[in-house]
Amino acid sequence: MKSDVVVIGAGPCGSFSALAVARSGVKVSVFEEHSSVGVPCHCAGHLSLKGMQRLGLKSSPLFVENLFKNATFFSPSGTRFCVCSPSQLTCVVNRKIFDQRLADIATRSGAEYFFNSRVKSLLRERGVVKGIVFQRQNKIEKVYSKIVIDAEGVASTVLKNAGLKPLNRKLLVKAVSATVDDVRDVEIDGVEVYFGKTFADGFYAWIIPKRDGTAKIGLATKRNNPKNCLEYFVRKHKIASGKLGRSKILGLSYHAIPLGGPISKTYADGFLAVGDVASQVKPTTGGGVTMGLTCARIAGKVAAQAVKGNDFSEDFLNCYEVCWRREIGFDMRIMVFVRKLLNRLSDHEIDKLFRVAARLRLNEALARVEDVDFQGNTLLHLIKNPSTVAALAYFFFSALA
Repeated sequence: MKSDVVVIGAGPCGSFSALAVARSGVKVSVFEEHSSVGVPCHCAGHLSLKGMQRLGLKSSPLFVENLFKNATFFSPSGTRFCVCSPSQLTCVVNRKIFDQRLADIATRSGAEYFFNSRVKSLLRERGVVKGIVFQRQNKIEKVYSKIVIDAEGVASTVLKNAGLKPLNRKLLVKAVSATVDDVRDVEIDGVEVYFGKTFADGFYAWIIPKRDGTAKIGLATKRNNPKNCLEYFVRKHKIASGKLGRSKILGLSYHAIPLGGPISKTYADGFLAVGDVASQVKPTTGGGVTMGLTCARIAGKVAAQAVKGNDFSEDFLNCYEVCWRREIGFDMRIMVFVRKLLNRLSDHEIDKLFRVAARLRLNEALARVEDVDFQGNTLLHLIKNPSTVAALAYFFFSALA
């Protein structure tokens, strides 16, 4: 088998890369280890509307399950901090349908998908990537290509095979997501976020209501068993249990979230890495779709240019990294810094931070934020507000104390 470009993984980043390649008129093949797109689901699907618009993705009732303009944050002791925007900022999508939609668009543009095809390793000649080795129906096969785009996820097996340094596992959290059938006393147009090291050490828990009365819930933790933590959150948390105590959990899915910021290098001769495998994930919220798709589109365009110019060298493919770092690099550095500070705070210090933010009416400044993806630039905008400066100073010195 031969293809100009091979993409590993049919998640959003894999399909979006393939779409960019196919639209450039270059032959691209996508290899997915599972039998269909969107299974298993690896996140709640909470996305920003502005981020989707930036990527040229139209929201559709086919996959959008709810729209939000409010967010309520709960400190470990139960202090509430509410941010109410005048307009809708985010949505929750059905990830299976959303992923399939991206794959369908890529297919219509010319991409070819191969399912039940698990990539085992890379084909390399004199250190240059020349394709993949994959397993399908207990048979080992090879595909020769001019370039490989790795969108395999956090496993990083193929990335290591390419000789690149994998993501920082010290800042990897273990997440669990679920759907519950009955949620009470939750605003339909607002998401809820809960902090507390007892159940979400190193991250947070969430409740995302849907229009049909169900909700998506979940959390992530650094050290503890995520399933046990979710059980505690649903049944014993002094606030969440009142909303979820009568709920039936309809299904669980597990996944890891990299919060350490992008890997140091995302390209090699004949090879590009995108999405979770490159840790192109927001270190503050764990959101990987918008940032990942931003980088995937760049990767697809660069791969197509490499094929047309017959240049697959590191020297040329370096432009992929230059482009994506120019696009999101500043924001990523700020978010890594904030994540490390957050991880240093005790529950008691987070409680005090909530009280300071409420006293300074920081929620009024946050309510004017229109872009929740590029948080570094958002921070630059917010520091024009004196209350924001005071809250940030308190946060910074509390974390370093």
